[in-house]
Amino acid sequence: MKNPLYIALVVFLSSCSQDPAEALFEDQRYYYDLPAFISKQMDNLQGKGQWVRKHVTKDGHSHIIERGNIDWKEELDVFKEADINRPAWRGEFKVDSISLERVFVITYKTENEEIPVKNVVVTVDKDTKQCLQISVDRRTKNFLYSSDQSLYFTTGEGYMMKGKLSVTLLFDSEYSIESEFIES
Repeated sequence: MKNPLYIALVVFLSSCSQDPAEALFEDQRYYYDLPAFISKQMDNLQGKGQWVRKHVTKDGHSHIIERGNIDWKEELDVFKEADINRPAWRGEFKVDSISLERVFVITYKTENEEIPVKNVVVTVDKDTKQCLQISVDRRTKNFLYSSDQSLYFTTGEGYMMKGKLSVTLLFDSEYSIESEFIES
């Protein structure tokens, strides 16, 4: 007869271990890897010292800014925040794709009210397999405020952010930032 302590220890240790297939699945990206794409763009833009021309509008007032020496990690971080590969969101997005003449368009959409990222559209070049464009729609609503935000990034061209913020009984605000990459 085996020692009961030994059997209890083996059962305890085996119950704490994770199935290797599950561990591998958790490390894989379930949907398009938006943070990896944006990180690559950040590094590329930082390395080139890319300049940008921004057309900024807030509550109807507009101005244009041209600048270089941009911290691209900070500038584009909002796109990385739209990552839909969080384990809790796995399986929450409906995936649809369409094949056009030169591109694939992949759409991820959720109706789950708890998930702020509602829609992600990825356009990929068929030949090079490179991402050409990303668009993201985010929505947050609770009893204090509601926020709608649309993000667009086009490789080699620029990016755009549009949004509306409504704080209950205090104010409403709308903004847009249209940015294009320019030569210094």
